[in-house]
Amino acid sequence: MRALRENVVPVAFLALWMAASAYTIDALGRMPGPRVVQATMDLTVTAPARAAARASCAHTPAQPTAGT
Repeated sequence: MRALRENVVPVAFLALWMAASAYTIDALGRMPGPRVVQATMDLTVTAPARAAARASCAHTPAQPTAGT
């Protein structure tokens, strides 16, 4: 009885696993693919009207010297 249990149980489990896997793969293969949605969109990005300038250019940067 022990030899039967040690041989049949793993084979039965493997057979059930293979059947479930085959069913899952088949079911996934029959599923319809996703529909393609095509659209266009116009997007305009503007700063808020009350926003103040955050950067200033009060002075010009120093000119690099020829030796550096």
